[in-house]
Amino acid sequence: MSTFSKIWKAAVVAGGAGVAALAAANASVKRKFAEPDDSVLGGTSGFYEWINGHIFFKSAGEENKGTPIVFIHSVGVGHSSFTWRKNFDDLSKTHCVFAPDLLGFGLSDKPSNVEYSANLYVELIGDFLREVSGAAHIVAISLGAAYSTRVAEEFPELVRSLTLVSPTGAGIFSNRPGMTGAAFYGILQSPVLGTSFYNALASERSIRDFARQQYFFDRHRATERFVNFHYAMSHQPGAQHAISASLSGFLNTDARESFSRLVQPVTLVWGKQDRTNPIEKAAELLQINPHARLEIFDRCKMSPSEENPERFNALVRQIVLARSVAA
Repeated sequence: MSTFSKIWKAAVVAGGAGVAALAAANASVKRKFAEPDDSVLGGTSGFYEWINGHIFFKSAGEENKGTPIVFIHSVGVGHSSFTWRKNFDDLSKTHCVFAPDLLGFGLSDKPSNVEYSANLYVELIGDFLREVSGAAHIVAISLGAAYSTRVAEEFPELVRSLTLVSPTGAGIFSNRPGMTGAAFYGILQSPVLGTSFYNALASERSIRDFARQQYFFDRHRATERFVNFHYAMSHQPGAQHAISASLSGFLNTDARESFSRLVQPVTLVWGKQDRTNPIEKAAELLQINPHARLEIFDRCKMSPSEENPERFNALVRQIVLARSVAA
């Protein structure tokens, strides 16, 4: 049991004294966190001045290299464009690439007065394509893939192809929250109990355990760099807001209807050993859109793009080239 888990249980038993202990522990975590490194991806750093806040993004490659590739990360503790560190630089050698941090994550703004929701991120991705990158090939993962699916269906002129890594929105993370979710969100937003719960979730130990047990097939990929970066990102001021909405179900979306209507080429990429979002979910998606194709990566769990980047990058190049020839 982590230190914060022990403190949390003690607080429930001890009442006011326990809450004071939690507040003190929260303060110690606030003093501890390190500044994240914005140079993990190559290229140029920039900010897109979106209506709801400044959106940090990296870009690289020459504009004359054809239709760009836009990478969309998922939502989760410490998540950011860091997800694409093994893909962005390599693909920038042959393509123009962009990798934004979604609002509430990474180095983007994390406002407290925004209603974090799936619709918010669908709007953000659409606006980013429209105002920053232009029409693009999208490479997205998990809930980021679900949001990108909706963008591609609603704004087909902005999306040339979709490469979706372990996409959710088809049974996994598809249900909207009810009264329980709303009540849980209120607890998570509380300054002491909510912050302590978040700190337990965003502890170095929790990040490491999740990566070793669920995220990677090869547990050795949960390196100190991986853990330290996610920890630093998860302790940026305001990082708790989007995660609170996620844990309460407000970032969930059902993308199945949109997926069934896609007109663009779609490639599903799945880790064969993924147990969080099992490969059986791919069968449902292929059934509702028989034009989609499936690529299975053995010895991978939730992120084949990180565990087998050489094959993944070659696949993306193949998809982009095929679309360019067809056009």
